[in-house]
Amino acid sequence: MKKRKLVAMLLAMCMVFSLAACGNSGGSSSSSSTSSEGGDSGSAENSDDSASSGAETGSFDDVITLTADSDGDPFTWDPSTDEMAAFIEENFGIAFQQSETNYYNNDFTVTQLAATDGTLPKVFCADILYYPQEITQFIPEGLVAEIPEELLDKYPLTKALLENDAVAQTVYGMYDGYYFLPKPDSADPDIYKAERKGIFIRTDWLDAVGMDMPTTWEDLYNVCHAFTYDDPDGNGVNDTYGLTGDGMGTLRYFFASTGVSNRYWNKDADGNWFFGALDDSNIEVLEWLRKMWEDGTIDPDFGASTWENGLQKFSSNTFGMCVRNADANWINDVAVKYYGAANPGVNPFDRIDVIPALAMAEGETPRMDGYTSCMVATMFSESITEEEMDRFLNYYEYLLSEEGQYLRMGFEGEDWERNDDGSISLIRDENGNATVMATKYPCSTVTHWPSWGFELAAYENVEYFDEYNDETKAMNAAACAIRNEDPVYPEVGPMLIDDTTVTDTTAFSFNSEYWQIITGTEPVADMFADMKERAMASGFTDAEEVVAEYAEEYGW
Repeated sequence: MKKRKLVAMLLAMCMVFSLAACGNSGGSSSSSSTSSEGGDSGSAENSDDSASSGAETGSFDDVITLTADSDGDPFTWDPSTDEMAAFIEENFGIAFQQSETNYYNNDFTVTQLAATDGTLPKVFCADILYYPQEITQFIPEGLVAEIPEELLDKYPLTKALLENDAVAQTVYGMYDGYYFLPKPDSADPDIYKAERKGIFIRTDWLDAVGMDMPTTWEDLYNVCHAFTYDDPDGNGVNDTYGLTGDGMGTLRYFFASTGVSNRYWNKDADGNWFFGALDDSNIEVLEWLRKMWEDGTIDPDFGASTWENGLQKFSSNTFGMCVRNADANWINDVAVKYYGAANPGVNPFDRIDVIPALAMAEGETPRMDGYTSCMVATMFSESITEEEMDRFLNYYEYLLSEEGQYLRMGFEGEDWERNDDGSISLIRDENGNATVMATKYPCSTVTHWPSWGFELAAYENVEYFDEYNDETKAMNAAACAIRNEDPVYPEVGPMLIDDTTVTDTTAFSFNSEYWQIITGTEPVADMFADMKERAMASGFTDAEEVVAEYAEEYGW
């Protein structure tokens, strides 16, 4: 009965995310995102630009089984014991068999060997921006299947997702076709327009030293100084410090305050290509960090720190700020699993908040790197038939619909319920426990293809977290509204270049070079100039020429 109800609701409502009106990455002319409030955490039913799903249900006489490799979480398929597997078979005529090899985050040579041997699963997870060879080699050599556009015409949500994705459009321009399905962090592109980074900060310490939330690098320096020298915990002992975290890799996202994407390739107003970490605008940020180092307010181990070490120091009330991922999932993890666990009996949201981005100067807009989708994508092996692909696309289309997105939370009336105001609540057992999806539905990983599900963690009207649900979502919405106001989008095209002249430049470690500048004794500008000269000599001069050649060829 419940299954029929779910399908009936799908056919009756067909309410979906406003994908067609919003691009989830910049740098592409197809992106048409206009919202300046990325923290809009309404669900699909609140969208003004909804499109109808083309998914069909319950009209299949047979069940097609596809080998599949999802996002790293193994699954099992047994419709006799797994209600979700039975639902998918009954309504979509499709079953999945876990691939013997997991290709997600595996070494590229493993995927390459399987592709050339013809042993890739029909559906597999590809790290296309980590290993662009999965695009630049697999497509020309016919190792992956093209998605026929006549099939996409049947599925408007899927087609809109591709048409509004910068990476998909860049690849289309290179190879005149679609060869993958995006797997963004969130299926709702309005939520995370910028990278999900943040600096967790002790707001009770801010109150103690009489200061406001930092919005600029100068503010950050001043607050770090106060946290180190003004006894913010009030114990009369000089035992507190300013900033810790997980190293330069994450902190470099905050350098986007300069208007340049530090970690990726950029193009200036004159059409010249350059790598962001080498731009002279970074000098001012490095000078502020040098002052923090000389002042003794930044963790001396910051350059080699791990995120675990950083959160441990932050949670032990030693450091007042910690750099880390700061989407809704991580906000809740930091609050509950780390700070809350180390400080029982304390509401962590009474003590912590998030700095989502920084500005270069007072009155300027804080800026963060724009989010680039498709670091991970779903691809099809060359052995898949058009009928098999059609079945998968039909199921994928359903997962993009409102009812489909909630399937990753289980079934309505059994695992979650819709309240009179339209909000979604978890159904709990007599002990207050919500459904453990992997236990109750061992196949549930196959609901994850369209996104990592961060939209459900962010929607304010969806109960998602067992503890501090409302506080988590409110903090995330406020952070997204700041980050999303004016992201600094990197250029997508150079990420897909497979030329060794470009890819070999990744051997130059900007993280360690920046840390040496921060902890050095020579003038920052001089050390930066020396680093830049060595970097250009090591291959970036030639790489700029190659990037420019590709850009001219493909019209980037």
